[in-house]
Amino acid sequence: MQDESDWLIRQLHAFATGLGYTLSRHKGGTTEVVFPQDQDQPLPHQVELAQLIDRKAYAQAAQRLLALQFAMTEAEFLQLGIWLYATLNQFDDQSLAAGGISRTSLVAGLEQLQQLKM
Repeated sequence: MQDESDWLIRQLHAFATGLGYTLSRHKGGTTEVVFPQDQDQPLPHQVELAQLIDRKAYAQAAQRLLALQFAMTEAEFLQLGIWLYATLNQFDDQSLAAGGISRTSLVAGLEQLQQLKM
């Protein structure tokens, strides 16, 4: 290979191999590098729920969240649920009532999410 003729590339390759061996705790196999997801990227169905919130259909947004529970991974569902309830919690009680949901419903929804975490 052409990379092996370069002294610096060989040194980097040897370092990476040794680091992979150390990180894998001597179990062998391949080392996988995972890059974190962009924070600016919305969660699945987040745009849809944001549109319902913009239309002040808060109860419908909460119902839609529950309908989406099995359409995504558990971690994504928990993140989406936390985002939804945190967003709705910013509104006052009158706005929530106009949107068809109460503050106690928000607390109940968060408690359901907490049970899923366990």
